[in-house]
Amino acid sequence: MTTARAQPLAASELTKARYFLFEAHMLVTDVRSLFFNGDDFATAARLKDIQGRLADEVQAVERLIEQAGSSPVNAA
Repeated sequence: MTTARAQPLAASELTKARYFLFEAHMLVTDVRSLFFNGDDFATAARLKDIQGRLADEVQAVERLIEQAGSSPVNAA
């Protein structure tokens, strides 16, 4: 079995990923409010879980952006 070595992402790629995840988080937040107001608590709870996971991923990407900014590779 072969393993691929992960290439470091450029700050611009990480910024795009952060934007995408943030937009997904906002969309789930909006949809969750529709289900919560409609008394579908099971679906609202599942969407809350997804919302939390997306928030965690946004934070992880933000940490990577910070690291990429202080990386010696990116230093000019």
